[in-house]
Amino acid sequence: MHPPGPDATATPELPLKNWRSLDRWLTVFVWVVAYVFVCGLILADPDLWGHTLYGLRAWDQGVFTERTDPFSYTAPHAIWINHEWLTELQLAWVYSGFSNPGLWMWRNLWVLVVFLCAAAELRRQRANLAASTVLLLYGAECISQFVVFARPQVPTLALFTLFLLILKRHADGVSQREIWFLPPLMALWVNLHGGFLAGVGTAGVYTLLDIGHRIRKGWNWSWESLNLPLVGLLVLLATLVNPYGYHLHVMLWDHLATEQFVVEWQPLWAARQAPTYYVPLVLLGLSLPLSRRWNLGDALILLVIGSQAVSHIRHVSLLAAACLVLLPGPLSESLPRLFQHLTSVLEQPSRWFLRVIAVCSAAGILIVLQIRGTVDLWQHGLAPWDVGVESRSPVPGMPVRAVKLLNQLKVSGNLLTDYGWAQFIFWQAPQFKLAFDGRYRTVYSSQLEEEFLSFQRSGRVQPQQTPMLDKYPTEIVLLPVGAGAVSYLSKRSDFVEIYRDDQAIIWLKSLPRFAKLSFLGRIRGLPKVDAPQWQAFPGDTRP
Repeated sequence: MHPPGPDATATPELPLKNWRSLDRWLTVFVWVVAYVFVCGLILADPDLWGHTLYGLRAWDQGVFTERTDPFSYTAPHAIWINHEWLTELQLAWVYSGFSNPGLWMWRNLWVLVVFLCAAAELRRQRANLAASTVLLLYGAECISQFVVFARPQVPTLALFTLFLLILKRHADGVSQREIWFLPPLMALWVNLHGGFLAGVGTAGVYTLLDIGHRIRKGWNWSWESLNLPLVGLLVLLATLVNPYGYHLHVMLWDHLATEQFVVEWQPLWAARQAPTYYVPLVLLGLSLPLSRRWNLGDALILLVIGSQAVSHIRHVSLLAAACLVLLPGPLSESLPRLFQHLTSVLEQPSRWFLRVIAVCSAAGILIVLQIRGTVDLWQHGLAPWDVGVESRSPVPGMPVRAVKLLNQLKVSGNLLTDYGWAQFIFWQAPQFKLAFDGRYRTVYSSQLEEEFLSFQRSGRVQPQQTPMLDKYPTEIVLLPVGAGAVSYLSKRSDFVEIYRDDQAIIWLKSLPRFAKLSFLGRIRGLPKVDAPQWQAFPGDTRP
């Protein structure tokens, strides 16, 4: 009896048809894992209280949006150009009707648009399994950093991806009619979020490239040759379909053309950020130099968006979405060139099980991360569809305990706080007027913004006076423990610290109506207030 040959126990080879079917099912599996990972966890953005409240107020008043500010004492009744009013009406509607699960579903439906666009291009560009896996899993890791919060930027991410998909398909000659959806989409987008400018820029780049291409080839004057220029013009005109007309554009230009102090508007290298923010840049480096499956339009779009992502952290999510649409083909060509030996092994029909193991192992990392985050919040009483509110850390943690104390003591007046905490206070303590909040120049002047920044820097420069405390009638100050102005306030004799926990400090101005509280605070401080570390939105601050 002869011993078995060396291949007698080898894994049988898959026929070509079954091989392709296996790859399709593995790609579907990765797509599902990536989408569930992005959508599984949701936290309260610092501005979510404001966005939802503004929508509820607009519903109650029977208007699209309020035109003047009702919340501040530094800019009372200032003109308010609210570029997110339609998103806020949506948030108000889903929250009033479906509570936290409604906000969770709202976020997930917008994210679904992004992943459906990615699936369409993976299929159309015939992306191989490796490219599909890398794009979906790493793209999900990056995008999740930005959509973990329920915020108006989520519709911008979805509509930008859809815009880019339609324009890419037109440039590749797949469809000439889909571009006529862009003007009505822009009319929607301009009322959802100021990020519509990304769509205008993308349409403009593709329009100019189309015109240049036709001029080089010899212009053929036909309706088809005018399609994209006409659509580009209509997209531009659609941006005027908003309650403010061109004044919206003026406000956005003023907002974007000057330096921003918000972390998301800082350059990628200037602020602490997650390593996954660099993933889209790595994918670009892996794709474009080693592939010929891209054109000038793709490269120019990626260059423009990439420069914006490097300049502003907020735009990294747009670059990640652009990679999902533009890189399936190039990455499918470049990865086999980079990893020739690994590719030759995994592409052998007898090694199909290794493909399954490799894909499942990569996807398993996201599954483990998702389970870990979900279980951690579940232990604090939050279901996956609850919007989490944390009450121990600085922003995005909220001062639940400090506001609960102020409500318990029935304190009211003009309150100065961190801009990231202000809209939480709008909701939880409407008896206060606020000095400054996260709406920035949609309400406040650049001078007032600079005065607020000077107060934040007061701990370093130790001025004799600061406008936020001496020019405006500020009566209460609530700041994070680590805020720069804490050391400055501790040296002011006209403000008395009455409360301090591991997250927040409260000062009261020396006024007769605060005399009793100031005395108690000066002698022994007010007792600590208890609240759970995690709560479901909007967070409980009732006495």
